[in-house]
Amino acid sequence: MNKASKIDNASLLSLFMFTVQEYDAITACVPLPTKIECSSISDPLGLRGSKIEDIEMVWTAICVRMMLQRKYFSNSERVQLKKLFDIAETDPRFSAKAIGDLRKRLKQPLGRDIELLLQDGNDVQGHFSNIEDIVYGSLLHADYDRAMRLQAIPNHARLHALAPFVISREQIIFKFRDLCISAEVPTLAKIDGDKAAVLNLDTSRGEAKEVSGSPYWSNVAGHDADVPEVVDIIKTLPVDDASAILAADSFINLLLKKPLDIRSLTSAVCQDSLAYWGDFEDASEMIRSIPQIGAASKVAHEGGPDYAQVKLLPHVSNAWITSTPQYLTNVYQLHLEKRHGEWKVCGIVRPFTN
Repeated sequence: MNKASKIDNASLLSLFMFTVQEYDAITACVPLPTKIECSSISDPLGLRGSKIEDIEMVWTAICVRMMLQRKYFSNSERVQLKKLFDIAETDPRFSAKAIGDLRKRLKQPLGRDIELLLQDGNDVQGHFSNIEDIVYGSLLHADYDRAMRLQAIPNHARLHALAPFVISREQIIFKFRDLCISAEVPTLAKIDGDKAAVLNLDTSRGEAKEVSGSPYWSNVAGHDADVPEVVDIIKTLPVDDASAILAADSFINLLLKKPLDIRSLTSAVCQDSLAYWGDFEDASEMIRSIPQIGAASKVAHEGGPDYAQVKLLPHVSNAWITSTPQYLTNVYQLHLEKRHGEWKVCGIVRPFTN
């Protein structure tokens, strides 16, 4: 188990920036209506006359936001906005007036509040408490008393009452994000280390981590390959896969040569992708930037048998073998298509990052 890190104020602002990136990406998948009038009490989301399924979709989008916003308003969280505003006020990169304005908005985002009166005479005061009932009663936890209170009034009524508040808080979050961008607050730095991050997808196989010849890949469940093992793998490759790997290897070697052999490179790629390659200098620079480049023997065929994807790995000083499915980071992909019975290269994909 990893211990929680002690982090300074600058790192807390970077942590906030990272979480907002994630918030933005997730909420983009559950968008809200484009016409929103948070100041309106009668129909703030413009849903009057909408179909039930449309209202349920908006309720889902609001629920997602309520869960994601919790960390910005809970006293126990590192990225609580009040704490971050305190930090920003002591940071000369921020406008004290802008932070002060956000503080005022945070105290009363709508300029009004709500009250839920229950059948037993009890009540739930304010937007914040009503949102906590939803988040802790059914979404993140299963608090019995909170769940009981959720039965008092249907979700569409809660949507009507709470959505403007949730949206107003989102606007405050994004406004502070914008202030952080203006102050040139960076997002989180990456973990320092000399190994690739690896996600093992089936630890039940029990394969040991015995890759030592390529230290960068020592997090992999697998072992160093000897010559007979490599020969056996090559012999058992399907003909199409072997041809795709040979085409990829030939293309890589062409990109590594100086001066570039433009005629051979042009012949090696799909002719309808020539505009993508240009003079091949960018592709050559990319391949040259990959230290100790190696190709995986497992060829993917996403898109069908006439498409092939060959993985290119950095820091392969010695071949290694694994029988465990794993997600590897910092991996490039060479995409090929079969044209008139021959594999031609149609693109290079850089390692996926957030």
